[in-house]
Amino acid sequence: MSTPPEDPTYEELKAKRDQLLLDKAALTTERDQLKADKTALTAERDQLKVERDKALLGWRPNNFYDPKGDRPGDPFLTKSWEYNTPDPRPGSYPKAFTGTFGGTQNGATPAITFTWTKPTGGNPASYELQLHEGEIGVNPADPARVFRVPVAGNVVTFKLALTGHKIRAKQYRFTLVAIDDAGRRSNPAVAVVTA
Repeated sequence: MSTPPEDPTYEELKAKRDQLLLDKAALTTERDQLKADKTALTAERDQLKVERDKALLGWRPNNFYDPKGDRPGDPFLTKSWEYNTPDPRPGSYPKAFTGTFGGTQNGATPAITFTWTKPTGGNPASYELQLHEGEIGVNPADPARVFRVPVAGNVVTFKLALTGHKIRAKQYRFTLVAIDDAGRRSNPAVAVVTA
């Protein structure tokens, strides 16, 4: 038959309490450090999202870092950003840009007809039409097709033939940019086309 354990002494209980208070303080410090790390990582994530969005919107990095130097972990390796020379003058971009889907979603010869009014400054040197949202399956006979199409500067109607391509979305977003003789690009006009 075993003897019951002795009750701890006052000194042992006090030492145990002091150790628990120290453990609690250490855990509180660790929690606070984790919160600070989370805040720093959130700020870094938000900055990376801003840089990604700038890249998607046509901003380009300048003043590159040495990849082995200042910030080897920076995916963009850049100190600052600049926009690709938009032409900010009023009336420099096409107005009333719309698109009308012709044909059926499963038809053999779908096409989108775009219309716009020319910029108030006159005909640009050219336009650039680009698909931004909405999936179009690439024609196997024309696999290199990229939906960034140059358009002559003296037209205000353009038909984008999609023969052999598969229309996979119900809605598409296109932009049209006017480009002048100096290569300056206007702000984009946007058209949402419903299939």
